[in-house]
Amino acid sequence: MRYRPLFGTVMMTILLLGNDGSREGKPTNYQILNTQVDSLAVSVVSVISQEGAKSVSLRTASRSIDNFVRQRLLENLLKDKFQVTSDSTVSPAIRIFVPLVEVTYSAPVASHIFGSSDVKRTVRSEYEVEISDGARIDFAKSFSMAFSDTVSESEIPDLEAGSYVFLHGRIESGNVLHTILQPVLFVASAAVIVYLFFTLRGS
Repeated sequence: MRYRPLFGTVMMTILLLGNDGSREGKPTNYQILNTQVDSLAVSVVSVISQEGAKSVSLRTASRSIDNFVRQRLLENLLKDKFQVTSDSTVSPAIRIFVPLVEVTYSAPVASHIFGSSDVKRTVRSEYEVEISDGARIDFAKSFSMAFSDTVSESEIPDLEAGSYVFLHGRIESGNVLHTILQPVLFVASAAVIVYLFFTLRGS
């Protein structure tokens, strides 16, 4: 079985489109990673379908993230009517390694006097895929996918709820100026409101 020789790195960026002011329908980190793995599955199925393969072997490492990706890929392959085994003697043999899955939140990109600050969320994953026919590697490619949007700090617990540990991130520390300035602005605004309240009341 011969596949078209495809080597190198494929960069895939998934961006959230829509109203920046809307807080409705934010995908969870779990949902985002599922979408990225589904995109990977589409590429893999496209390759193994070139020669009409119906039986494949699927091999991954045994870490929790690899098991997560394996299960999602398995669901996609079975949905497309492939017979899947872990027997490496079956051709084509698909081997997938997951070097990176990470969630990061930037330092606040927009601060609010009343309420939580906004941060940029990025969910990134990378995959190394090899497809072989016997002892010969016929396909090798690196996939890198990223999703970015802006969320409120207060939304993060809900976006991470029920997720695996590798889908939890942390917020980058803001600079000293931001750390000092935000409380000062809050106190100053409260003082102005109190002053205006009593001034208008007295008049």
